[in-house]
Amino acid sequence: MEIRVKKINDNVYNFVNEYWENTRAWGHKTTLLKNGVELESNTCRYYNRTWESYTYETCMSCVVEKLEYNEICRYVENYKREHGISRFGKGKRQKVVDEFYETDFGKEIKILKETIRNRDFD
Repeated sequence: MEIRVKKINDNVYNFVNEYWENTRAWGHKTTLLKNGVELESNTCRYYNRTWESYTYETCMSCVVEKLEYNEICRYVENYKREHGISRFGKGKRQKVVDEFYETDFGKEIKILKETIRNRDFD
């Protein structure tokens, strides 16, 4: 097991990375924690070898993308409910998604993605 840590503002993000294998394949599992609370988990299965720049890179990227997707969906649904909207007009959904990236959590997700890409862990 390997834990990679990134501190953003007052929040501590931990990527808990594990290795697994069976007779047919092997892979990585990453669990993302924010201040000790699990946000998301992801498993990557490999049949042969991986071409990652560093160990667990793909699985960590996938867990952040999964979190990002789920949080955007949640933000959009909340926006629709608060404003009594059933369907967005042309281009309106993208404006709401852009609003999400201006929130503190949206900014932190962007930083997490850059951290993985640049190996910039604390």
